Amino acid sequence: MARGGRPIIPTGGTAQRIQDQRNRSTHSIPLDKLIPYHRENVNGNPIFHDYAQDKLEQLANSLERDGQVENIIVFPSEQQPGMYEVLSGKQRTRAARLVQQKHPERNTLNATVLDLQAVKANTFALGDLTYVLTNVHRRDQLLISELGMAFEMQFQAEKHQGKAAAQGADTLTELAQQNQTSPSFIKCARQFIPEIAIPEIIDLADSGSIPVSTASQTLTRMNKETQRALIEALKQASEQEGWQLAGYCKKKLTTAALRALKAAYDTRIAAAEDAQSNVLTEDDTAFLFADAKPKTVFKAPTKQALQRVIPEQLWGDQKAASDYLVNAMEELKRYKERYGELS
Repeated sequence: MARGGRPIIPTGGTAQRIQDQRNRSTHSIPLDKLIPYHRENVNGNPIFHDYAQDKLEQLANSLERDGQVENIIVFPSEQQPGMYEVLSGKQRTRAARLVQQKHPERNTLNATVLDLQAVKANTFALGDLTYVLTNVHRRDQLLISELGMAFEMQFQAEKHQGKAAAQGADTLTELAQQNQTSPSFIKCARQFIPEIAIPEIIDLADSGSIPVSTASQTLTRMNKETQRALIEALKQASEQEGWQLAGYCKKKLTTAALRALKAAYDTRIAAAEDAQSNVLTEDDTAFLFADAKPKTVFKAPTKQALQRVIPEQLWGDQKAASDYLVNAMEELKRYKERYGELS
């Protein structure tokens, strides 16, 4: 998938097996029989985040106005017999339930029902691939962490289908072709998953607060204890200087800074007795905070202080009270310019 674009699932290989399943007949499935794919979370972390309420309501309005345009994709649940797990169309299912609240008779969705045995073979390889490829295909804007989780699931599914770990480079090339992106971007995104990066670094990458490509080769290549210690130092400094962490990291964790930190890390880790402990010292990170200056933050006078200088008859009129205060301060300023400080 070209960053910001939509993938076109190619013919042949994995994609052809998915398409063969998608060519099956359409069924009308009641909404109360549809449940999420049981593998949509990895170690408690969602691969794709649910739409926010405003975006979900937009989808519901479109569904209510135009009707269902494309089938959702499901398969019979083995864990909950009688139910159908949704591989593609979870957000449309959520939107359809909003429509149902206004129109109770609209209580079904058209679905392509895949064969359970085909879906679950090789540790749900086809299920995982269908889930990932169709969701990446449909969504316009995905976070780097969502792409990382999706690519990782895709990579593991390909391996479960018999592609040995020794063929990792070939698998990476195939994934890049399926997603219309580069192998280097897939490698980059796969660094921002919970198994590799701590939550704060994933959040910084998702928000664009760090240079993702460089961070994938530096920050995420450090052990987690070092990651935690570095982020904690940045948190403390940002609070002292009156910054939000994301903005502070955007200022401090430049490409050059990340490379310098990684060089120091590589030197320290080579001599470390415990490869899982924090190895960066204060000397290694001092350059990040060398020009630290408290950020001037305006703090408004207290209500009690203002009431001492603003006439009581103006308290109920915000504009009049503000004008009075501004005029008084300007008059005081002119007095000081002419006569000097008050004695």
